[in-house]
Amino acid sequence: MKYLGILWISLLIFACSKGSETITPAVVVVPPPTAAALTLPANNTVCYEGANVSSLTSDVSFSWAAAKDTEIYDLVVTNLNTLTNTTKSVNSDNKATVTLLRGTPYRWQVISKSNKSKETASSDVWKFYLAGDGASTFAPFPAVMIAPVSGASVTPNAGKVNLIWSGADPDSKVLSYEIYIDTDQTKVLNRLVAPSATTSSNLWVNVMPGTVYYWSVKSSDGILSSYTIPYSFRVN
Repeated sequence: MKYLGILWISLLIFACSKGSETITPAVVVVPPPTAAALTLPANNTVCYEGANVSSLTSDVSFSWAAAKDTEIYDLVVTNLNTLTNTTKSVNSDNKATVTLLRGTPYRWQVISKSNKSKETASSDVWKFYLAGDGASTFAPFPAVMIAPVSGASVTPNAGKVNLIWSGADPDSKVLSYEIYIDTDQTKVLNRLVAPSATTSSNLWVNVMPGTVYYWSVKSSDGILSSYTIPYSFRVN
C-alpha cells in the first residue's frame, strides 16, 4: 500500500508537470518594404513639360512601379537651386502630382513605408529640368556635394581637406568647376572670394585647425552655369 501511494503521487506530479508546459508562440516575420522603381519624369530629362498652372508654375505628374510590402509612399522632390524639399505622402497608390516652379532643375525619389515595419526603403534619385519659356539650352545641374558632409567635423591630412562633389549636365558632357571657400559664409554665398578652377570633381584645400569653413561649387558647360548653396565643415 505504501508503494502504491508513492506511485500515485508520482503520476500526479508528472501529469501536472505535463499540463503546465509553456508553449512558445511562433515568431511572425514581417518583411520590410522594398524600393520603388521610378518611371516618370525620366532621369536627366530636359525641357520636361508639366501642365502649366501659371507663367511661373506647372503641375508635374510623378509615377513609379508599385513596391512589395509597401502601404505608404513618400514622394520627395528637391529644388536643386535652393535644396528645398517638397514631400507628398501617398497611400496605396504609385503616382502623385506636385506643383513646381517652371524653368528649374529638380531631383526626386520615393521612400517606401509600411505600417507593419519600422524599416523603410529608398528608390534611386532621378533628376529633370522642368520646362520654362523659350529655353533651348540648359545650365548644368547644381553639383551634388559629397564630402565633407555639411556640418561635419573633419580631420585634415597634412593640413589639407579634400572637397568632393559630382556634376552633371543635361545637354553637355564637358564641365568645369570653380570652388569658393572661406570662413565667411556671406562671402561664399555672394562669391566675393577668388575661386579655384578645376575640371576634376575634387579639390584639396589648405585649412586651419579649429576653424569652420564654407564652400560652394560653380558648374559651367562653357555657356551656362549653376551654383550650389554654401556647405560648412569644421576642422578638428
